[in-house]
Amino acid sequence: MAETAAESYIVKCPRCGNAFDAAAAAFCSCLTTVRTPCCPHCGACFCSLPKANLQAFWSGAPPSMWAKRLRRHSKSGSCQASSGFLDLRRPLVLVVDDECDTLSVAQRLVRGFGYGVVPAEDGQEAFEAAVRFKPDLVLADAMMPKLDGRRLSLRIKNTPELAKVKVAIMTGLFTKEQHKTEALKEFKADAYLRKPVRADELKALLLALLGPPAKEPAPAS
Repeated sequence: MAETAAESYIVKCPRCGNAFDAAAAAFCSCLTTVRTPCCPHCGACFCSLPKANLQAFWSGAPPSMWAKRLRRHSKSGSCQASSGFLDLRRPLVLVVDDECDTLSVAQRLVRGFGYGVVPAEDGQEAFEAAVRFKPDLVLADAMMPKLDGRRLSLRIKNTPELAKVKVAIMTGLFTKEQHKTEALKEFKADAYLRKPVRADELKALLLALLGPPAKEPAPAS
């Protein structure tokens, strides 16, 4: 899809307190050699900040900055499939998987079926994206770094502003019936999907949880 147009994102510099556009500049003009923790260009700049500050910053960031963040991830060696890929149509599906092939296939299928899609490569990034975009469904792998899919589901369901978001867990490991029961009851997931993901099963799940898409399917890219 076409690149998202640049948008302003006004924040306060943690050093001088002056406001500046974080979407246009990597740091406040008062800083000459040290970058502000509000740098929008890569996640590493936030490593010294508490997670709450990181989440607060990205929860208000415009889509253009999220696209830039995804492109930055791809340059650092993570999944090329997610690079700059944002389709914010409703119903909106947040697809989360640390396996590049699965992430690529799943997001292309979701978009091809006519739903909006936002990708994420680990559970923590997914939670931040959920806070920012309020997706209608989170489609998450069970086993991921930082925050696995099951605990991501529980965290989403226990967050008041996200409590109504549907969550479907994808897994190729936890395939026994007891694992499905555990995911649905203990971790409050709404559905369970076995990997590798099949197109017909994914489409049936999307229709069951979200209903038909509002618009005609977009061509796969």
